Amino acid sequence: MSEKVPCAECGAEIRVRTHDRMKGLCVRCYAKRRQRKPNPFSDLYVDLIYRVHETDGGFDALSDAQKLYYSVALLRNSVNGDGFREHFFNGSGSYYSYIEAGLQQLGATQTFTLLREAKEIVFPRIPVPTDTKVRRTHMLALEDSDPAVTAKLDELDQRFYRSPDEITPRLEAFAREQGLVQ
Repeated sequence: MSEKVPCAECGAEIRVRTHDRMKGLCVRCYAKRRQRKPNPFSDLYVDLIYRVHETDGGFDALSDAQKLYYSVALLRNSVNGDGFREHFFNGSGSYYSYIEAGLQQLGATQTFTLLREAKEIVFPRIPVPTDTKVRRTHMLALEDSDPAVTAKLDELDQRFYRSPDEITPRLEAFAREQGLVQ
């Protein structure tokens, strides 16, 4: 178990790494300080991040509905932020199977297709490794051997940005249906 310290605002035990990144605050308190107006979906996402990274049960302790919401929101945020390459390179790639299942359940067929295409570019012969270090090693070796990988993923990023699937409203409807928000 990692060393923990108290959040400067609420006193919750948090990892030292989180403390350092969030200016002494837990994820919840940091988000509350940054938030301008109440948003139950943002609150839900922040709460799930906190539970995944700061509680002993982590991701495994979430309900199936929470896992789906968290995973698909991670995909949306990571691809909107830095694209499919960074999605697979960073921790969000660890949730690939949950993201696939979530996109199918949400009926986001075009996004599902784009995710599958990205997977086939980066991991054509193997399942997406859940271990971040293994994924990164594989990706760096692939990019060294095939410089076109980045351009292919960039093209998928552009298609994602134009996708009519509208992930956010689908996630919000799902959260309401599942009772994740009021």
